[in-house]
Amino acid sequence: MSGTITLPPTGLLHVGVGVADFAPPFRPSAPAVITGRFGRPPARQDNERIRVDITRQPLRTALDWQAETVRIWREHPECGPGFKGAMERAGLHKRSLVLFSMDGGPLRFAYIGEPQRRFFGNTHADSMIGKPQVDAGYDGWAQALEAQYLEAMQGGEPVHNHVAMHGLQSTPVVYTHTLIGWECGGRRVVVAMVAY
Repeated sequence: MSGTITLPPTGLLHVGVGVADFAPPFRPSAPAVITGRFGRPPARQDNERIRVDITRQPLRTALDWQAETVRIWREHPECGPGFKGAMERAGLHKRSLVLFSMDGGPLRFAYIGEPQRRFFGNTHADSMIGKPQVDAGYDGWAQALEAQYLEAMQGGEPVHNHVAMHGLQSTPVVYTHTLIGWECGGRRVVVAMVAY
């Protein structure tokens, strides 16, 4: 494993929380190569399970745009065009992840917004549209989130969590999500506002 770090012209290299000072200033003519723990993380094997830690948070800890989504839901609590239109007018639909199901089937990806596209990439996001959420490809992660989605749909109140996924990368993937859900007329819908 190796990675490339280009040292700044000041000769200072920031590593972790400390600063390595070179005297006289070190100005390499080529990029420095550092291996070991500073290199790329090892690739995750497909058969490795991901551990997910989910901690419930009070809604008052939500980011402003997550809280705005809750405010819109309180004004338009029905599963319909009122909520969708208000989200679009506020520009929040671009930040949402929308899952749906019909007639008791599994939740499927209906819309994948900018935060998830930045994290997973457009190709992966596009490939997931219409597919069941439980088949997202990460053992443990999809199942843990499914329980949260069900609570948002059946509980009648938004759910706000701090989530840490261990095993996807060399360091945990940490984010918050605010979940709003509905069950109406055989349809189930979840809107997730995710902040990485």
